[in-house]
Amino acid sequence: MKKLSIILFINLCLLTIVYTQSADIANIQKYKLQDSVASKTKIIKPLYSHPYYDDYSNQLALFLYAKQKYTRFSMYHHDLKKSLEYSPNEQLNMGFGFNYKWLGIGIAFNFGFVNHDDKQYGKTKRLDMQTNIYMKKMVVDFYFQYYEGFYIKNVEDIFPDREQGHEEYIRPDIKTLSFGIGGMYVFNHDRFSYKSAFKQTAIQKKSAGSFLLGGQIFLEGIGADSSFFPEASHFGNLPKANEHNAVYFGVLSAYAYNLIIRKHFFVSMSFMASIHLGLTNTYLEDNTHHSNSIPVLHLQPRMAVGINKPKWYAGFSFVRDSFYELSDDEKREWAYSSNIGHFRIFIGRRFSWFIKEE
Repeated sequence: MKKLSIILFINLCLLTIVYTQSADIANIQKYKLQDSVASKTKIIKPLYSHPYYDDYSNQLALFLYAKQKYTRFSMYHHDLKKSLEYSPNEQLNMGFGFNYKWLGIGIAFNFGFVNHDDKQYGKTKRLDMQTNIYMKKMVVDFYFQYYEGFYIKNVEDIFPDREQGHEEYIRPDIKTLSFGIGGMYVFNHDRFSYKSAFKQTAIQKKSAGSFLLGGQIFLEGIGADSSFFPEASHFGNLPKANEHNAVYFGVLSAYAYNLIIRKHFFVSMSFMASIHLGLTNTYLEDNTHHSNSIPVLHLQPRMAVGINKPKWYAGFSFVRDSFYELSDDEKREWAYSSNIGHFRIFIGRRFSWFIKEE
C-alpha cells in the first residue's frame, strides 16, 4: 500500500481550474447563504444564457469521482515488427471535489482494497499532475510526471516460449520524467462549450462543433540501470540502450463536437493530429550516444459521455496523448513511442446556496 502522505500530496496538487468570464471588481456584490429548506424550492438559474449553451458557474457543484492517470512507453523493433511495452503499476484513486466560479479542486485517495497488486506488477512511485484547463475560448493542457518502477505488459510477445498469465517481468530501476504544456484556441466558442462536457460548469443545449488551433512543447526522459531490452528476449540483439531523452514541439490542430441527445444527454468527441519536430538523444551502456532530429506524430483523442441537467450530472471522460517517433534511420533499429493520459468517472450535484442579493 502506498503511504498516505504521498497520496495526499499527489492529489492535493491536482487543481482542475474551471475558467469563466470574471466580473468587474467594482461590481462585486454581497452574497448570503440561504436556508437549505428554502433552497429546495429555488429554481437553479444559469449565470449566462447563450443560444447554444448555459453557464452554471455561479452554482456550487459538489462531486464524487474516480480517476486513473498513467504513462506508458514502448520500443518498436523494425525487423521483428513487434513492440516492447512498458507500463507502471497503475492505480485507481477515488475522492471528492467542488467547482465554483473560476475555481475547481478535486482530492482523491489511493485505497488499499482497490490497488493491491504490487506483488504481481511491482511497486511504482509516482508524482503525476495532469491538468486540463477549459476556458470559453481556449483549452490548455499541462503535464508533469515522475514515475519509478515499471513492468513489461506483453511478455508473451517478447520472450521465447513465454505464455500469457506467467509472472510479469518487473523493472523497478526504470524511471521516467516528463513535462509539457500546450494550448489551442476554440474558434466557434460562441456555440461550442468544452466546459459543458469536461467540467460541467455549463450545459450545452444544441449540438455544435469547432476547429481548434494552437501549439505545444513536450519534454520526456527515461532511464534505467541496465538496457531496456532484456537479453533473453527477442529484443536482446538490439544495442544496449539505457537512456532516452526527447523534446517535441510543434503546431496543434483539432476538431471537437458536442452531440446533444434528447436535451440532456451528451457525447463530446475531439481529435487532434499533428506532426512535431523531435530532438532526441539515446545513450548506451558503453556511454556512447546517438542524437537525431526526426518527425514525431502526435495524436490526442478526447472524449466525454454523460447526462447534464441543471441540478445534477454524471458521466465519464478521458484524455490521451500519444507520441510516435517516425524514423527509419539506420543508426537506430527501433522506434520509441509514449502514451500519457487519464480516465475519470464522476457524479455531481449543483446547489443554489450562494445567491446574489437583489
